[in-house]
Amino acid sequence: MELTRRQFARVTVGAGVAVTGLSRATPLDGEISLAKYVDAVPRLPIPEPQRSAYPGADYYELTMLQAPWRFHRDLPAGQAWGYWAAGEDGPIGLGYLGPTLVARRNRPVVVRFRNHLPTTHLLQPAVDVTLWRNVPGDPPDPPGGRMPQDFPSGRNVWAVPHLHGAFNPPQSDGYPEAWFTPDGLHGPAYASLQGARPNETVYAYTSRQPATMLWYHDHAMAITRLNIYAGLAGLYLIRDSLEDGLPLPSGDYEVPLVLQDRNLTSGGALSYPDRGPTPYHPKWNPNFFGAVPVVNGKAYPYLAVEPRRYRLRLLNGSNQRFFHLWFQDGGTRRPFWLIGTDGGFRAAPLRLTSLLLGPAMRADLILDLTDAPQVSQITMMNDAATPFPQGGMNVPMPEIMQLQVSKKLSGPDPSAPPERLSLRPITPLRPTSGLPRRQFVITADRDAHHKSTHLAINQRLFDDPIEDFPRVGTTEIWEYINTSGDGHPMHVHLVQFQLLNRQRFDAPAYLKAYQAWIARGRPPAAKPALARYLNGPVTPPAAEEEGWKDTVVTLPGMVTRIGLRFDVPPPIDGIPGTGTAFPATYIQHCHMLEHEDNEIMRPWQIIS
Repeated sequence: MELTRRQFARVTVGAGVAVTGLSRATPLDGEISLAKYVDAVPRLPIPEPQRSAYPGADYYELTMLQAPWRFHRDLPAGQAWGYWAAGEDGPIGLGYLGPTLVARRNRPVVVRFRNHLPTTHLLQPAVDVTLWRNVPGDPPDPPGGRMPQDFPSGRNVWAVPHLHGAFNPPQSDGYPEAWFTPDGLHGPAYASLQGARPNETVYAYTSRQPATMLWYHDHAMAITRLNIYAGLAGLYLIRDSLEDGLPLPSGDYEVPLVLQDRNLTSGGALSYPDRGPTPYHPKWNPNFFGAVPVVNGKAYPYLAVEPRRYRLRLLNGSNQRFFHLWFQDGGTRRPFWLIGTDGGFRAAPLRLTSLLLGPAMRADLILDLTDAPQVSQITMMNDAATPFPQGGMNVPMPEIMQLQVSKKLSGPDPSAPPERLSLRPITPLRPTSGLPRRQFVITADRDAHHKSTHLAINQRLFDDPIEDFPRVGTTEIWEYINTSGDGHPMHVHLVQFQLLNRQRFDAPAYLKAYQAWIARGRPPAAKPALARYLNGPVTPPAAEEEGWKDTVVTLPGMVTRIGLRFDVPPPIDGIPGTGTAFPATYIQHCHMLEHEDNEIMRPWQIIS
């Protein structure tokens, strides 16, 4: 059901004119002090699917719109972006972020995404169309020079949704060059099921995964950081029979929380910098950290709770900020139980008092408040460095939100103590014999004057020829060799993988040898042998990192090893165009969005 003209006008009233000068305005911190814990954390709406449009599948229509949104009680409404679902009684959404889609395992979901955004970007001063073009000093690779990205001319808003962590065919994955605009322009890799209008795409999601929380977000080339920052993100829950049978907190006691950092103006608008430190990409910043915590779209919110167990579904939806979280209860840290990671349930509950959550990572927690006195105030705290782990920018965000035990127990709590939960066994991945380890060297590149140019994987550009061709049905080991100073949250599309181990190496010496090898033309026989530079023991994952993941923290000066099995989804019965053709192209990238938008992203292909 398409939004009617009247419904469209209702949600976009006042939204037709982009706010100007956003990124030049002074962020609220240092100018205005926002009162903490005066706004309730919004509950993200859950639309009902249509079940008649596609046989055996759930169907949604999500429209990208600009609309007013109020980030805090003491601020006026500013403009923001979000996804709105079509409903029988009108659009379903908040004005910022998107509604939560709830799927059943193995039941397909078809989504029609519609771009009704203005043709002037909400953060237009920060749009940098010099990204993904030749950088001075880089070799013209491939031979004959690099073709520049064909972005829309003039002012236009290109967007493409990606369901992060999902097992989908490549044509529904949201490839960065598959963008589409409000006026119907298409990127070179645009794809859709049948029936899409020029400003739409129709994607089919298999939901062939165990119960977990994924998220959908924009993935458009060169402006992912801006589109997500403006609000283009939402949650996607997959349910299954195992989860149904577990005595978990549910209904009002299961609370999804999207954690973000933002800068806001005194006029209530989003603020993002439009000047960077590099002459190559004058509007691009290699690092960005907002000063205001925003949870489900509200700054410093509170959640009114009862003295019972709660299931908190956390997503780090920030551009770059890591969160090292704990729950401050008076003078102590209240323990909690980790029951799931990116890809679903752990093998067993894990008792923790703190948790590291990198950008794009999710955590499924049980917080037991059965012993919490009335009027208790439990604050979600954070002390992760910016950037992580080395620090240096000093944009602290010690308090995120507060849980206020202000409600009386409404009835018996049928959930079980978390330590008694019997979750899902996890079989360790075993690499296919005879396959070499695939290596990915992470670099942060600078010019002779130490100015940032771009970041890279294997010193390749996105448009360079594809080099990685895993074979369907095989299991590989990938090694991330991080020579930079940042911890990079690396995300691989299509697969849920397992973190195997980490090992320290002599990063300066290896990088010097690696750069010399590249300067010689990359002769295969002379590639530096990583084993010669390893200088520490192999360390297993931390207990909270065990389980299925789609994003892993690659620490600086460390080799991070993951195991990945490469399967492809079969066609969806009754829905043409949902099969997977070989070679099937996907991507991997750093999920620090400013890094992703400047070359630390590479395609790879599964072959038959």
